[in-house]
Amino acid sequence: MRQMLSVISELERNLLAERIREGLRASAKRGRRIGRPKIPRERMSLAIRMHSSGEYTINEILEATQMSQGTFYKELNRRKLLAMEKPLKGDNYGLSNS
Repeated sequence: MRQMLSVISELERNLLAERIREGLRASAKRGRRIGRPKIPRERMSLAIRMHSSGEYTINEILEATQMSQGTFYKELNRRKLLAMEKPLKGDNYGLSNS
């Protein structure tokens, strides 16, 4: 009896997952975007410029740009990582090609 209920439960779970996938595909076909809206580039670049100037506190930046602390730090860290990776692209670790 327990095994039969488990099988039915699994089937129900699979059907639900398939309906969700179909709904997401249908939404994508209609051009609907799913998820949280992105922060406009202008607001993000303003926040980064404010931070780079050193004249504003993090709370002042977040209030002025109306974004969350997590979003701001994620972008800040992403930009720091990109800046660190750029010099490495052409680097051959000090080895010459000769």
